Amino acid sequence: MRKLLTDILCVAFVVCLVACSEEDDDAGGYIPPYITDFLVASTDADGKVVSVRLDDGTTYNVASQKVDLERKDTLLRCMATYTQEKGKDFKLCSIQSVYSNKPRKATSLYVLIDGKLYQNVSLLPREPMKVISMWKSGGYLNLHLGLMTTDQGVHQYVFCEDSVGHYSLLHLRPAYDGTAYTEHVYLSMPIPEGLDHFTFTVRTYDGDYTREF
Repeated sequence: MRKLLTDILCVAFVVCLVACSEEDDDAGGYIPPYITDFLVASTDADGKVVSVRLDDGTTYNVASQKVDLERKDTLLRCMATYTQEKGKDFKLCSIQSVYSNKPRKATSLYVLIDGKLYQNVSLLPREPMKVISMWKSGGYLNLHLGLMTTDQGVHQYVFCEDSVGHYSLLHLRPAYDGTAYTEHVYLSMPIPEGLDHFTFTVRTYDGDYTREF
């Protein structure tokens, strides 16, 4: 019996490679460190990234780097690799958008089973994943997860508010996908305004994993 969660946005990862300059090699062979982290990218009317905001609040103009995320006039939560040498330009090496929708109340979600809609919290899909790390930054809860897959179809995710102060990850696996290898997945949940303390749960292969923040 195949379960399909309605109103879920498919995760569409858009990878944009940007060539990093090697001009620093001319200055005594020094190579600046590469940083991989979440940030927020701002795009223009053509879908080009014009600026990025780090989770510490610092903003950099990157319009000259010709990065295209194909999403127009919007803010996108992204995972990026970059160099940031003091006194020099911020340089993007790679950037990809990640799933980052606001959490939905569990009682507002429907499940489609064999053509019939059900509003039943116990039927919400929670396929297991590996938890590599979870942390807060920049007003988001960030998740680094391991997905067992054979790359057959698109996995779907939703951040779910199960009850006041408790959130979890819904995960729907495509019917024909297998578990041959582990793929790294990054998700980032906007933390509701005014929420100081909360818990978050991910279904793993060893049972539910819950962290308190």
